[in-house]
Amino acid sequence: MAKGKSERDPSAAEKAGRGLTRMIFNTLLLLASLGVLLGWGWQGVYQLDPGESAVVLRLGAYERTQIIEGIGWHLPPPLESHEVVNTSELRTESFGAQPSQSTPGAPVNEEELEIADNIKRDAVQTGDGNIVNVAYELQYKVGSAFAYRFAMDEPSAILHDATEAAMRTVIGKKTIDSVLSQDRNEIEREVRALLETMLGSYLAEVGYEPAFEVGRINLEKPQAPDAVRAAFADVVSAGQDGKRSSLEATGDAQEILERARSEVVEIREQAEAFKRARIIEARGEATRFVALLTEYESAPEVTRRRLYLETMEEILPGIEKMIVEPNTVNMLPLLPLRNQVPAVGANQ
Repeated sequence: MAKGKSERDPSAAEKAGRGLTRMIFNTLLLLASLGVLLGWGWQGVYQLDPGESAVVLRLGAYERTQIIEGIGWHLPPPLESHEVVNTSELRTESFGAQPSQSTPGAPVNEEELEIADNIKRDAVQTGDGNIVNVAYELQYKVGSAFAYRFAMDEPSAILHDATEAAMRTVIGKKTIDSVLSQDRNEIEREVRALLETMLGSYLAEVGYEPAFEVGRINLEKPQAPDAVRAAFADVVSAGQDGKRSSLEATGDAQEILERARSEVVEIREQAEAFKRARIIEARGEATRFVALLTEYESAPEVTRRRLYLETMEEILPGIEKMIVEPNTVNMLPLLPLRNQVPAVGANQ
């Protein structure tokens, strides 16, 4: 019996060893599975910096847009994936600075190559058939991260072509004189409004928001082509001289008109003052005459004598007087010789 028992002990030990091995293997397998799952899940973790947005796709279809900065998570690939787009960066696109072809594709012969080399994108045709050189700059931001990344092919090229088309459309409706002399702010506003309309219409049919947010357009002063720039400068200068002369003439006319108006007011006021003085004087004379008439009616002789004396008092101080006795005859006239007698010693 002891021998049988000892024969069973190795079997129990083997079973115990196999159970421990199985448990260790299962534990390692579980840890490995957890590690794989954690590694797979970690692929869905992403980091958003300030101003960035994450477009999350589920099995290739749009799911959501994450705009909160910090650490985010989505289902690991291939279930979900993400694309990070910076929507706060102010981007700049320049136009009219470099030579370019008018149409895509490589020139097929030397003639087309020469033409393409001579074409400059800053040459824009005006509404009256002239050419002006225009250089400008577009400042913009990404509006919709999903539309920018997935709704159109080559969005930067589309924005470039749309901006150039908007500028050419606006300038193509104006004359060269208005382009060279007009306030650039008006052209910038028109181009910006047209560009926003064009970019919005590209995705409106499919229900997406515009991919771009137009900031502003900075237009440099348009220039005439080099061959005729001097002539156009003379024309613009003459136009400015004409406007300046017109403004000066208008100012002079306004000054003369204002001075004439002030003189009219002054003359009118003087006339009114003279009128009032004459009326007051006439009323005073009339009142005095009525008073004299009343006195004359009450005492004619005394009033007549007083009036005579007052009249003589007013007249006599201004004339030379000579008094003679009444009833005197053979009176020689007395000549006023005192002013004609020479002074004593005048001829010595």
